[in-house]
Amino acid sequence: MTNKVQSEIDRLAELIGIPTTNLGKRSAALSFPDFGELNARLICADNLVALECLGQTESPRFDFCYIDPPYNTGQRFIYDDNRTSSARGIWGAHTNWMAFMLPRLLLAKKVMSDTGIIAVSIDDYEHHRLRVLMDAVFDEANHVGTLVVGRSKNGKGSQPGISVNHEYVLIFRRSDKATLRGLSESNPEGYDKSDSHGSYKIDGLFRKKGDASRRVDRPNMFFPLYYDDDGNVSTVKSGSTLKEVFPVDSSGIERRWLWGPEKTAKESWKLYASKSGVVYVKNYLTANKRVKIRSIWDNVGYLTEKATLEVKEIYGEKVFETPKPLTLIEHLVECCVDERGLVLDFFAGTGTTAHATENVNAADGGLRRVVLVEQNVPTPGTHIARTMGFGSLSDLTRHRLQYIQKQRPDYQFDVLDWTAETAMGSA
Repeated sequence: MTNKVQSEIDRLAELIGIPTTNLGKRSAALSFPDFGELNARLICADNLVALECLGQTESPRFDFCYIDPPYNTGQRFIYDDNRTSSARGIWGAHTNWMAFMLPRLLLAKKVMSDTGIIAVSIDDYEHHRLRVLMDAVFDEANHVGTLVVGRSKNGKGSQPGISVNHEYVLIFRRSDKATLRGLSESNPEGYDKSDSHGSYKIDGLFRKKGDASRRVDRPNMFFPLYYDDDGNVSTVKSGSTLKEVFPVDSSGIERRWLWGPEKTAKESWKLYASKSGVVYVKNYLTANKRVKIRSIWDNVGYLTEKATLEVKEIYGEKVFETPKPLTLIEHLVECCVDERGLVLDFFAGTGTTAHATENVNAADGGLRRVVLVEQNVPTPGTHIARTMGFGSLSDLTRHRLQYIQKQRPDYQFDVLDWTAETAMGSA
């Protein structure tokens, strides 16, 4: 696979206008033992090499990949977050960061299933460059959407003009075979009406809006409906008390209904009319109902301070400067991968993705499994993590897995050390 992938990296790098990355020579493909009863696996290695080796092994393909890569802030955290370069070419100071990310995204695509989804967290500084890379690797047509996630109440006070309090999650699919599951309905109390078919709520007009919504666009979908004082709707005027309504908007423009006459007659029980004659489609509450996610994610569980508290609870101190909160990753896992899916995080950090996945499994009875990748590189000598005994970044990841195991004794994980293979490569 290496030669083919190298050619693809070279092609895309030239197309985008960034330096290419040379995949080093690897030894024979490493083994990826069967998962058996494991819930998680930690691979200790440089993620570029780990991804390449995963592509060469008989490991199963991944159904969901979440990563929280370096944001290129120029700061020295527990990891080096400075991949700026001297201003040159179209991408200027962002060139090195893009060259760092391109091969990792391409290799990630290679180890994903055809129905796989990838979600990547990022902030404003590299958001646009990341979108260029994702479009090139996964194809613009496979961009599912971009989430705007509220991460703080007050924003970054150091920013002039605007206090930025959001980040992004870019979501792409591996192919058109992939779909999002949505989230479980969190507000069943909102279904405040009921009929013989069950509880429902009113939240969608039956009159078409937007493109191709006029009568002239679909003349056969312009016809009268009849409704009574209880909101029941029919295509037939079966009594003198029924009121007539056409799909005409408040400006007097003739629109059209969402359905044609035949379907409307057959499924009129799904419609509800207000006292003023506005016709809606009923949204019924069903068992295990899932709802489409919105692009704005605003939840106190997504705040950075929540993530910091979680890290302090697990490690005793803030041993990692840029953690993600469990709730955010739980919701991404729930909406992107089904109950038996395989999850990958190759910027594992403190292992939040494994913890979030296990929490979702506990909530819905799922059997999702996780592969984490984190480097064995030493933590900085003066960093709080080092003083607490965490000698490497992968030690932090392993500690989270051990924490989960203490909370749930039946939780099982193993560790594969591919560090020696990492040393053979050049990137």
